[in-house]
Amino acid sequence: MVHVLFVTPGFPPLTGGGERYAHALARALLDAGSRVTVVTSSAEGEHDFWRGRAAPAERPQCEDGLAIWRLPLRPFPGGRPALLAWRKLMVLLSMLPGERRVLLERMARRVPFMIGLPQTLARFPDVSLVHGFNISWEYGLVAASQFARQRRVPLVITPFAHLGESRRARVAHNSLMQHQRAILAGADAVHVMTRVEAEGFVSWGVQPRRVVEAGGGVDQLPPLQNTRDRVAELGIRPPFVLFLGRATYDKGAQHAVRAIQLLHQQGKPVRLVLAGPTAPDFVAFCARLDAETRSHVRTLGLVDETTKHALLAEASALLLPSRTDSLGIVMLEAWSHGTPVVGAAAGGIPGVVDHGENGLLVPFGDVAALAGSVRLLVTDGELRRRLGEQGREKVARRYTWSQVRDRVLDSYRQLLD
Repeated sequence: MVHVLFVTPGFPPLTGGGERYAHALARALLDAGSRVTVVTSSAEGEHDFWRGRAAPAERPQCEDGLAIWRLPLRPFPGGRPALLAWRKLMVLLSMLPGERRVLLERMARRVPFMIGLPQTLARFPDVSLVHGFNISWEYGLVAASQFARQRRVPLVITPFAHLGESRRARVAHNSLMQHQRAILAGADAVHVMTRVEAEGFVSWGVQPRRVVEAGGGVDQLPPLQNTRDRVAELGIRPPFVLFLGRATYDKGAQHAVRAIQLLHQQGKPVRLVLAGPTAPDFVAFCARLDAETRSHVRTLGLVDETTKHALLAEASALLLPSRTDSLGIVMLEAWSHGTPVVGAAAGGIPGVVDHGENGLLVPFGDVAALAGSVRLLVTDGELRRRLGEQGREKVARRYTWSQVRDRVLDSYRQLLD
């Protein structure tokens, strides 16, 4: 039996696309007969990465055969502002001439500071393979890389890289520091979500033969009934478009609001519903909006799965105008309901959305283009139906978890052979 060790900064109940991905892949590998152990942090919200959080009293936790070790998080002195400043300092040091990889690896221990991580990894001398996740919170990858070299076992990395609008984009610097590039170059395989991410890593020096386009998957839809009634119970009337995920500037939440504001100024009444956690920058942005604009925008916060899927089923479109998504599983969920997608031509989104076939792409931050795409989908029912159905077909062709599992297992077998 192959024993795979997952090392990831976050894992459910922490919400997020990367956390959902790691959990779904672990379950799929278990179902295929692998043994999977997960080493992660105790975080249940992103704020725990800088506020700190104690670990559960009993370790490890067992979830239907999945062993999960949750490590305590040390608070970052000064909180979120200090952590952001620390990260900016790391980026600046990496951009200066000279070799600073070792220093950056030491600084990465605080991103996030999982207490006892090397000691916990040392508990597993029998692992066949180490699989690390998330290049943006990379202390887990630093420790996983060192552990794999010590044990002389293959190292696989799924980086979830935030590529931004281009290689030179500001957000891309968070995934391209010296120590991060060294870890990726030393990995036996780098699993990416899309061809865009694959091309990016090859251009940054990762050997093409080590890059595997594993992709992502979507869970089977839950049983749904009376979705229209469920949405009406929330006080939401059509037509509306849905923003699903963390509401922040880099995800394009502010641009989505401005696009709805522009449509109302043009005499086209469309509502915007946002479901998911809200970042401080978005809260501050909304506080400055006029009362009329706020009346067209509904912020729900975190919602349960039934509500989420009811919203996806009834929305005219899903908006993902983000520059920080390596895949965007919410797009796959929207397509599963036959709902079209409007995404930013940034990050990994262009590697998933085929413009004019199953969705529409706009430049990140282009409010007028975003508003125009929303207007088109709200007013043209035939186009909306065609794009949504072709998205549904694409999910069936490529984005099921059984397909992802098979691609990942094939990569594992090649390394172990």
